[in-house]
Amino acid sequence: MDGTIGSYIRGTGAGKKVADNVRTRLPIFINVDDIWRPGQLMRLWQFGRLHGNKIKINEELGQALGLVNGSQVFSAMFRYDYNGSTSYELVLSTFGPENYRQLCQLTIQMIDKPGACAQASNFLADRNVDILNSVSLSNISGVSMTWKMLADLSYYGEPSELKAEFDSLKKARTSAVDLVDTIDIEVSHIADRYNKGAAAGSKTVKTKPIKRKHKTATIIAHDEFEVPQEFLDEIKDLKDGQPLMFVGDMESYVLSITFLEPEAELVRLSLVIPDKPGAIARVADTLGRHNINMVSLQSEVLVFYESMTLDIIADVSKSTVEEGKLRSSLEEVLALQKGRYFVDEIENIVL
Repeated sequence: MDGTIGSYIRGTGAGKKVADNVRTRLPIFINVDDIWRPGQLMRLWQFGRLHGNKIKINEELGQALGLVNGSQVFSAMFRYDYNGSTSYELVLSTFGPENYRQLCQLTIQMIDKPGACAQASNFLADRNVDILNSVSLSNISGVSMTWKMLADLSYYGEPSELKAEFDSLKKARTSAVDLVDTIDIEVSHIADRYNKGAAAGSKTVKTKPIKRKHKTATIIAHDEFEVPQEFLDEIKDLKDGQPLMFVGDMESYVLSITFLEPEAELVRLSLVIPDKPGAIARVADTLGRHNINMVSLQSEVLVFYESMTLDIIADVSKSTVEEGKLRSSLEEVLALQKGRYFVDEIENIVL
């Protein structure tokens, strides 16, 4: 997903750069992979384009979700209808749908001593429980640590039986788990995202799964996912080079790929706003009045009760406002509060 971001000036032509009305600066180009600063990984966001029947998955998304070269990927497609508007979503997962029935979330509390993780992992291995994605962290050095994991119980049995076995060992005070304090087991619901889509249960959005005759896995090669032809045939007026939005859902371990309108014009707005109730609402209202549709929003506190950053990705294709007017409108709103609040940059995302 090669691309750059340059200063957005409506009406001056794509790619043209000028100094803004706050300070003189050289044209800024930012790789599209760096839309969010390092550490801002509440969710993984990227943008790209469809190339024929293939979609390139960049390293950040691929490594986080296991979508790397050689991995097998299961895919599902959903059609969403709302008020005469239709959109499509591809959902990619490295976990086969037949395994979802026995995938569980385990939280293991242990004593922070050498051998604790070994005891926990041996307890699971002896019962053919496969540890999948996991992370452990020492809570209090030398005292306690927590290990959270996604585990496959397909070759064991019911979660309640596993919990009962552990409780029995603890009651018997066996040394096999004397460094393992507790094990909590919950049936995973990651299948819901893969099987039901993003709007399950909505009373206003109609969700339709797109059926496939052959539900075979696709192998990632050359950092690309080959979209099944049955899915491509479903989307009317699909164009080569159609813009895409990628969202990595770390809770469900899936990659969501949505097809944006061919005429979409994405911009990034970076602001410093008050850390006060209503500050984000006033910015959102201003964008709404100019017919600018927000695609994503992320906020981060700088100084508590004083200031915060606000990063917005928005589609300006249906707006007629020029960059200068948009900037002044936002700064008028920010000026309603005492303090130094400002629009840092408005930049065009070139995919």
